Amino acid sequence: MKLHTRVFFFNSKTDYLPYYKNFDFGIDENSQIKSILPLIKEQNRNFNYPEQNLYFRVNGLVTNGEVSIKEIVAKLGDEITIEPVSTYRSKDSLIINDDDFYESFKILEPYCSEDDREYYQGLYGLHYASATFEYNKQYIGDAILILASRLIFNKHSKKDEILEAISCDNGLWDAEYEDNMFIPTDYYDTFNLLKNIAKAKKDINRVSSLFTRKYKAQDLSSSEAIDVAFYYGLNNSEIYQLPQSAIDKAYKEIEFSHSNKSCGIDLLKTNEELALRKAARVLADAYDSGAEILLADKKYIDYFKSNIGKIGKVANREILINLEDIDNFEFV
Repeated sequence: MKLHTRVFFFNSKTDYLPYYKNFDFGIDENSQIKSILPLIKEQNRNFNYPEQNLYFRVNGLVTNGEVSIKEIVAKLGDEITIEPVSTYRSKDSLIINDDDFYESFKILEPYCSEDDREYYQGLYGLHYASATFEYNKQYIGDAILILASRLIFNKHSKKDEILEAISCDNGLWDAEYEDNMFIPTDYYDTFNLLKNIAKAKKDINRVSSLFTRKYKAQDLSSSEAIDVAFYYGLNNSEIYQLPQSAIDKAYKEIEFSHSNKSCGIDLLKTNEELALRKAARVLADAYDSGAEILLADKKYIDYFKSNIGKIGKVANREILINLEDIDNFEFV
């Protein structure tokens, strides 16, 4: 099997910025993905990877080295990008500074047994898959919240203390679970349950609504063709398609990378600023990808419309995209 591979390089001692190099490999599809790492090393001695805790990203998804090439290609195709689990924390190619993983454990260490410590160690990849790191580098990570849920749901005698510990700054109230693991893991409901039983801090990091614009649809009557994008949120099972009647009227579907990413809707009451930054990322990506209309479930459209001025404020730009409830859109 031919595998076209784009690989991340960076050495914190010698490089000012990271860079990428391309490699092509003929490789057995049944071999593990980690088998290509020494092949990269053979061709470029500047490439390095960890001997322990071997996790890295393939096309943005975190995996260990034991997934087969066949599984990778079936899910992602034969053109892949290999990066460290955190480009921000890279020291030498795929080797990262992982002090933050162990620092986060200290939050709950007083309440943990040796079994709990080992369980947390097994969440290494999940920690670095945390989407919140894209917005808050000081976030404690998803893994420590999963450990907290294990302790609490096993009826730990220090439940209140555990909840208080994870409700720290950069903790539970910044968390909104997104599955960025190659092998799917779903902790969305676990996060929400933790928030429901914790004493929520209200109205953290509010964004002023003064001098922010109201939503106003853009006039598309002069457009010869209208580009439409679908936003799914975290619902990966839904599939939307433009009907033929819309295609006949010169509507065209375009794709954008954040169509399945969180928009921050679950964070609005506990960390409004972070919620709006996530919403801005989604809307800006759709707009910059060429979408003139964004179609989504009503709850997302109401959220975007009612906060469009604040979203523009945190993004420091106007995002002039039309927002339409998919159920009410005129051609559906």
